[in-house]
Formats: sequence, C-alpha cells, structure tokens
Amino acid sequence: MKKLRLVLLMSLACFLLIPFNTTYAKGTQVLVPDTVKDTHSKYTAKYESGIRRVCTAILISSTAAVTAKHCGGTQRLSPAGTIYPGASGRNMPFGYMNIRYYIPHPTQDIAVIKGILRDQSKAYQYYIRPFKTTVTGYSDKVFKSFVNTDVYSYGYPYRDGVFRQYRSDGIIKFYVQPPLLVTDMPAFGGQSGSGVFKKDGQFVGIIIGRRGDGEANVLPFTTEIAKWINENAN
Repeated sequence: MKKLRLVLLMSLACFLLIPFNTTYAKGTQVLVPDTVKDTHSKYTAKYESGIRRVCTAILISSTAAVTAKHCGGTQRLSPAGTIYPGASGRNMPFGYMNIRYYIPHPTQDIAVIKGILRDQSKAYQYYIRPFKTTVTGYSDKVFKSFVNTDVYSYGYPYRDGVFRQYRSDGIIKFYVQPPLLVTDMPAFGGQSGSGVFKKDGQFVGIIIGRRGDGEANVLPFTTEIAKWINENAN
C-alpha cells in the first residue's frame, strides 16, 4: 500500500510539473513586422466592405479575392468597397483595388469579390502582377485526415484600436458537419475572411468566426464550395 501511495504521489508530481502549454497547446498570434518583406503578406488584404465593415480578404488572382459573406452582406453589390493588400495600420505599401462586384454564396458564409484593371491603383498594378489560382476542394475523408495538422493564417484582427496584419498559427482540432474546421488559432473581430493554409501551402478554407474560447472556426473548401469560387472568380 505504501508503495502504491508513493507511485501515485510521484505520478501527480510529474503531472503538476508538466508546463500548461505542453498539456493544452494553444495557438499563437504575432504582428507581421514588415508586410513588404514577408512574402505571404501582399496576398492578404484588409477589406473595407460595401456595407462599411472591415474584414480580411485573400487574393486568389490579381483581380479576385474571397472573404466572409457576413462582411459584405447577403445580396450582390456593386460597387462594394476596397481591398488594401499587405496594409498594416496606416501603411498601404501595395496600393488598393476598388471592388466592382460582390458575389455572396447562396448558403455558405463566403463571398467572391472582384475588380478590373481600372479599379486598381498604380501601386497595386505594379506589385500585384497578374496571376490566377484555382481553388481546390476536398472530401470529408481528406478533411478528417487534416485533424491535428498545423495551420496558419494572415489577417486583420482589430487590436489596440487599429487593424494591423497579424499571423496566426495553430492546429486543426476537429472536423464537423455542417462543414467546419475547428482550430486553436486565436481570432478577433476583423479576421473573418482570412485564408487558412496547412504548413505545406495547401489552401484549405477561410476563417468565418470564433468560439467562446476565442479560437477560430474555419469554413473548409468542400468540392462544391471550391467549384463555386472558381466559377465566380472568372
């Protein structure tokens, strides 16, 4: 009995000595110190929407981006605000593009926003060279395989009274239906629409909100959502 008590006491002591963050790993969020030097930064934009909300948009081409539908409303809109890629506070190193077309998904919290060449500032045209990305959709089986993998996101949390660009890191904790990736990345107002990527660069979805614990929920790119994005981004 004495040996059993000793073992239990030693086990408890070992548990108490384990650092809290080791037992319950939490995501991190850090300010991007230089959005010009960080190669990811210029493809993430602050979005001042047509209904006067500030969120995040992720460029999928030089003329189109995706964002969260609750940032811009449930109806098509034109004009529909402005995006500022790589902006941070008052700095706008890559210029801006006015949004000519706002196209919300009929059921999911996502929207495609688009402009044309004449909607772009000279700085935008110079730094955001013509490019196009085809968004890939994934099956339930693949999303389940993403659980416990590392992810990151760039976005515009409203912190200290200003929208600056931050990088958030974490893991995918769960995949649930209706399609949702539950992560431990920190999330604040303004981050909705932020692109979420696996560490290998796979673009898996966008942040659409946060839970009561302050961690991000992600709308994953199902095959249906990806098809809709690609059709409407052209």
